[in-house]
Amino acid sequence: MTTSRSPFALVAASALLLLTGCSGGASTTTDAAPAESVAPTPVASASASSAPESGTDATGQSKADACQIIIASFNDVVSTSQSMDSSDPQGNLTRFQELSEKVQGDFAQITNADVAPAAQKASAQLDEYAAFLASVTADPGKLGELGTQVTALQQSFTEAGTVCQG
Repeated sequence: MTTSRSPFALVAASALLLLTGCSGGASTTTDAAPAESVAPTPVASASASSAPESGTDATGQSKADACQIIIASFNDVVSTSQSMDSSDPQGNLTRFQELSEKVQGDFAQITNADVAPAAQKASAQLDEYAAFLASVTADPGKLGELGTQVTALQQSFTEAGTVCQG
């Protein structure tokens, strides 16, 4: 039974830790137990107003528009993490992989020169993390790598959020 719950715990922990990193207070906690009982809070759309209004760049996309895409994706992560079901670990893993693909598509729309590099890095890291979760499902012995993976994921999304704030 513990083995079948591992994927859910990993998915829930990853989604919540991801949200912590992108919505403000980054946390280095990797304890999966509290993650199952804590519901993340969606990032407010008003956060876009804190993004500097630098007009459009050479690509024609404003920083505020690019940051709106990031905010919408962060909110998708919140929504997905809130809908996870502990009785369906494989379904949770599938939803997380689908989320990774969606975020990758959303972030591919970001062309603003200031925001695109951080968004692409966050998207690639989320994709790598989804692959890691799948590998842990197949080989629970890889669970020891969780902290490193979560830290990399948090850092990449924190960097994307920081670009939008400053």
